[in-house]
Amino acid sequence: MNLNRLDSYVFYSLLALTLVLLCYVSLFSEVHYEGSESIFHYFHSAAIADHPEIIVNHWGKPLFIVLSYPFTFFGVKGVFIFNSLVMILSAFFSFKIGKKLGFKFAFPLAIFVVFAPIYFRFAQSALTEPLFGLVAILSAYLFLNKKYLWSALVVSFIIFSRSEGMLFIPIYLVAFLIERKYWPILGLFFGFVVFGLIGLAVDKGFLWYYYDYPYHDSAASIYGTGPFWNYFINQEHITGTPLSYFIAGSFFFVCIKFLLKIKTVFEHKNLVFLALILIPACIYIFGHSYLWYAGKSASVGLHRIVGGVIPLLAIIAMYGLDSFIKLFNGFNKSSIIQVGILSLCCFFMLKHTFRNVSSVILVQPEPKERLIIQSIDWLKNHNLEDRKMYVFQAHYLAEFGGDHFDRNNSQIVAGIDNRSHPEEELKSGDILIWDGQNSPNEGGVFIDELDSNENLIPLATFNPEIAYTVLGGGYYFIKIFERK
Repeated sequence: MNLNRLDSYVFYSLLALTLVLLCYVSLFSEVHYEGSESIFHYFHSAAIADHPEIIVNHWGKPLFIVLSYPFTFFGVKGVFIFNSLVMILSAFFSFKIGKKLGFKFAFPLAIFVVFAPIYFRFAQSALTEPLFGLVAILSAYLFLNKKYLWSALVVSFIIFSRSEGMLFIPIYLVAFLIERKYWPILGLFFGFVVFGLIGLAVDKGFLWYYYDYPYHDSAASIYGTGPFWNYFINQEHITGTPLSYFIAGSFFFVCIKFLLKIKTVFEHKNLVFLALILIPACIYIFGHSYLWYAGKSASVGLHRIVGGVIPLLAIIAMYGLDSFIKLFNGFNKSSIIQVGILSLCCFFMLKHTFRNVSSVILVQPEPKERLIIQSIDWLKNHNLEDRKMYVFQAHYLAEFGGDHFDRNNSQIVAGIDNRSHPEEELKSGDILIWDGQNSPNEGGVFIDELDSNENLIPLATFNPEIAYTVLGGGYYFIKIFERK
């Protein structure tokens, strides 16, 4: 068996086993990774049949909404499976890029992509970062194979998978200019035209993307700011320590290599690696680092943000490792040595990702989720599930079947319009469920005001076994009220 066939056989075997594992995680997970945010993304995808205007919703991410919609017919687990398939495809195209770049062995990319600690958790979510990563890696793959028009068409949709995609469009524009491929540049506008026409069809206007852009305001007043090096000092939870070492080593090697051979930068393969993989990944991470540090553009320093460029980071890591193992080319049985080194790298990565856990399902119910589940059980045991409820956590909408997009015709209503005087909005017998994070921070409703409101009857309070504070300050607990 030649080395290319061996590499492909190992990769596809790993990919098949990984797909089975991801499907298991998706189907048997008890909770969403990132809780309410994942649930709300599912709501957006599932709602477009009844609320077609949701297709052009910035927060929901239009491309994710459209592509994941068919999977919503199988419920939340269907969208989990969608993300698992997206993750597998990202690993597949990463491998194809690796082979095209000349990696002697590229099979570790099956592990490096999917099993990065932050990335593996997306199999338990309806979050949008994996799709963003797939669009980024597929666009680079098509460009590498000189399918320039297809590359432009695909990357034109990246801004509709996550708004950070607007950074990729000018990068591809420059890459096309360097390659002297001018006609594909028109393709960079294709996605904008498609969703602009959809915007017209649903009365949002052709330029809805700019008119409705929701990230102008800062979230610093609620969540504060953080260190510029947030994603670096927390790397063990994001890329994982082994992959972080590989990325750092590769970055150092790349800098030395292209400084010494500056004329090779514009060779096609090197251009793709530098301009469409390395530079976008760096801009993405350092850009988010700055936004979190400066308190701009609603950035809250979430670790999962880096998940959007994990496939790019995996290729960067493999670039350096490939150069390292090629140092053994002159050795006796060099291929065995090289496969052994790469296998050890994969082993250490897997060991790190699954350290200190008792299940391959990494996201288990945390204190907040356990408390929400307790309150849901309490509502059911007291036959209150048929009452009209005003809630601030998506879990209640998901459990009791609320319509997030039609407050007037839903028994479960997200938030309160009259925050100062909720008793004027609630009717007698209505239930209000206050929680210590979303209610004050997102909903603008504070527990002191509810406690002092003589029109609200406290029914139950749920406290975690161990008290803890939440983003924005304050202890987390849940309190249920009934309107007199």
